[in-house]
Order: sequence, then C-alpha cells, then structure tokens
Amino acid sequence: MARVARPNVAVSTPGRRCRRLLCIAATAAAAVAATAAVRTATFAAPDRCPPGGGMRGLRGFGIRPAPASTSDSSLLSAATAVAAAAGSREDSGANADGAGSGVSGASLNLAKNLVGSGVLSLPSGVAAFSASASALWPSLFFLAAAALLSAYGFFLIGRVCEETRSSTFAGAWRGSLRQGAWVPQLVCVLECLGGSIIYAMVLGDVISSLLQGIVPAALAARSTAISLVGAIVLFPLCCLRSFGQLARFSLLGTLATTYVVLFVMKRFFDGSYAPGGVFFNKAIHPVLDAVGGGGLNPNVLILVSILSTAFLVHFNAPQFYDELEPSGTPDDSKARSTKRSRFGLVGIAGFSIAAAQYALIMVFGFLTFGRATEGNLLLNYAVSDKWAVAARVAIGLSTLFGYPMQFAGLRSGLLEAMGFDGQLPKVKHRLLTGGLLGGVLLIACLFRDLGRFQAIEGALLAAFLIYIAPPLMAIRLWGGRGAKVRFTSLIAVGVFLSVIGCVVTMRA
Repeated sequence: MARVARPNVAVSTPGRRCRRLLCIAATAAAAVAATAAVRTATFAAPDRCPPGGGMRGLRGFGIRPAPASTSDSSLLSAATAVAAAAGSREDSGANADGAGSGVSGASLNLAKNLVGSGVLSLPSGVAAFSASASALWPSLFFLAAAALLSAYGFFLIGRVCEETRSSTFAGAWRGSLRQGAWVPQLVCVLECLGGSIIYAMVLGDVISSLLQGIVPAALAARSTAISLVGAIVLFPLCCLRSFGQLARFSLLGTLATTYVVLFVMKRFFDGSYAPGGVFFNKAIHPVLDAVGGGGLNPNVLILVSILSTAFLVHFNAPQFYDELEPSGTPDDSKARSTKRSRFGLVGIAGFSIAAAQYALIMVFGFLTFGRATEGNLLLNYAVSDKWAVAARVAIGLSTLFGYPMQFAGLRSGLLEAMGFDGQLPKVKHRLLTGGLLGGVLLIACLFRDLGRFQAIEGALLAAFLIYIAPPLMAIRLWGGRGAKVRFTSLIAVGVFLSVIGCVVTMRA
C-alpha cells in the first residue's frame, strides 16, 4: 500500500531527512530489542533459571514450587518480588556448579523482567500533558532520567546487600535500617494488589476489543469480559498450588512485547491510521503541532509516574546481585569490588535495553494517535486490523498465564501478614482466592483508564521503591558528606514525585 503523507508533519527537505533518520534509528533499536529477546530465550534454559525466575522463594508463603524451574516472563516479576520480601531463598539462578550467572545473561534477564504490558500506557503519558510532537523531546529526557535513576537505585540495593550480606530485600532493609521490618512486607502486598488489578484491566480491555462485532454488545462489554474471564479462567488458575503447568508460557511475555514494538512502528510508517489510510478514523486523528506546543506543565508528572512503574524491578535486585558470578558475597575485597562493577554493568545494560523498547512504543504510539491516545495503546487500533488483533491476542495470553503468579504474591503476602504459616485447607484456599479475586476484579471494572491507574501506582509505590528506599538504606551505611547529599537529594526527588505526582494524577 502506498504510504500516505501526514498533514501534521513538515514536508521540507530537512523534515524528510529527519524522518529517514528516525526510521533508521527505530529499525536499529527494534533489531537490538528483538535480538535481546532471542538471546534471552537462550539464557532461559530450564536447567538454568535466571535471577528472579520461576517459583523461587515462594515456599515461605506455603506455595509448592513447580517440579522444574524455568525463567519467568516480565509479567512474573512482581510475584518474585514478594518472594524476596518474605526473606526465603533457593539457589535456582546460579549455574549447576554454583559459579553464578554472567553479565550478559543477567542483563538480558533484567530487561526481560522490566518490559511487560505496562509499556502500553507510555504514549498516553505524553498525551496527558501535550498534543505536540515536540513534547517527545522532554518525554525522552524524562525516560532517560528515569532509567538512569532507576538503575542507580537498583545498584544501591545490590551494594546494601553486599554490605549487609543479605540476599533478599527484607534482609537488606533489616541489616541497614534495623527497624520497620513491616514496611517491605506492606509495600509488597500493595504492589501485588496493584499489579493484579492492572493485569485484570489489561485482560478486560483486550478481550472486550476482541469480542467486538462477534458477540452481542452486552457480552462484549468490558466489565462483562472481566467478570467472565475471572470466573471461567482466572479463578481455576489462581487456585492452583503448583504453577509447573504454566512454566512453558514464560517466554510469551517477551515475544508479545517485542511484537507490539514492531507492530506500533509498522503502523506509524505505513500510514494506515493517517488521513487517507485504510484504518483512518476522524475521531482519533492526531492533532499534532509541527512546531512548538511542547512546553511542560504539571501533567508531565503523570508520564513520570508511569515511567516509575515501568522501571520497577527493584525487589529483584538482591537476587540479581546474589546470583551474579561469583554467586553470593565474596570474602575477598578485590573480588567484591569486581562483582560490584559487574553488577553496575548489569544494571546499565538491562535498563538501557528496556528504555530502548519503551522509547519506541512511546514515540510511535504518540505520533500515530496524538492527544487521542488511550491509556491502553492497543485500544486505539481498529478491531478490523489483523495485525492489531494479533497484538491483542499476544498480550492477552501472556497476561493471562502470568496472572496466577502475580495473584499468588498478593494472597501469600496477606496470609503472612496475618501470621499464617503453612497451607490452607482446600476449601478455605478456594474461598480466600475467590474473595480476593472478586475484590480485585471489581476494582478493575471500576477503573477504566489503565494509564492513570499505573500513574497512581507509580506515584504511591514505585517512587518509594525506586527513589526513596534504596538511598534510605544506603545513607545508614555510608555516612560521608558527599554520599549524604547525594542520597538525601534522591530521597527528596522520590518524596516530591510521590506526593505531587499523585495529586496531579488524581486531578487530571
């Protein structure tokens, strides 16, 4: 199909050159992301579980581990986070000889843990504060800053684990602050609650859009879709005590997000949703100013909050540090320094790979739909677009099979908070699962804007885990003047983003 020119893009020679350069850069970045996904599959062999993978640590919650471990997808990272907070640990991420994982393998697995369905909200974060293409420049700056600060917080947690000889987030918290042990437990429960709601919202959006025109409108409604999939599919899956049957779907999350990146780029460059395109819809035509209009306003904090959620993997930092070769905390000071440097490289590489995919989705999703961008980007694409249908199916399946692990973290965290240790009887297990799941699904039905919900979660929880908790632990261990200034500044940034970001998001 001939490419349709966009009326809101300048037609000057410099503009065309910039567009070609943008296309080349995007293609190169997509190739890097796809290569990372393929290489991650190589490192995620069943006999070598990556850091934060599979069922590790869930025994502390009374959940029986799967018979054979495999890598987790990005959609399973929050359940692993709860395992970290529980303080239990299995050596499933190291090599069979105990040597630990290498830098390249750990970096790719970190990127895989980061990139999930939350990437779909990033374009709406840009649309929340501007309708101009020039707003992408400050947006990319904030994305890079969020990636850098998140990587620094990730590195700080590893250093605290080294200093306190801890292998869990809860252990690092206790070893450094020596008080408030309930804090990581509470944050874990809330994080898994938010993640469970977000997963249910994604499933509702995806399934509802897939059913449009196939079944009666009442059955295709979003709330109906959430209720039906919850009762028919999610409840039986969440009642499982062993997730070994779901391990085979672990790579689906990575493949799904990689496909979505390529799809979003394709639809921008082929002009299918531009005026004159086969899927053009006047109601969602992007109103983008060619020049100016990209100034900042308080609503930019919505994007910053979404970015906080997108880069949240910090509960897994202790496992990544512990399982990086040589595994554990070395006794020799030189070996510890070397491992510290290697861990820093893991953070930089992993967050950079994730940031590249985020940037592609954010830029080309926003340029395609502008101010009309939905909180879930896939909702903007036509129901008759077969490539979009494939993207919805991929995201839906990866979310569906990742949901039980996310929900298990919520249920187990609540049980531990109530002081229950062990397995519930079958009937009580099902009653508790049904009650919790019903409450989660009800909230998912009430909240329709995925982007706004993620922004609220990012402001309330992710900002604490990324910007406040790591320097708060570190400042108790390293008392130098320069370190105190650096850590205090990062804590101040976290408090600002948490309080002001939440207020702005609620009022927007």
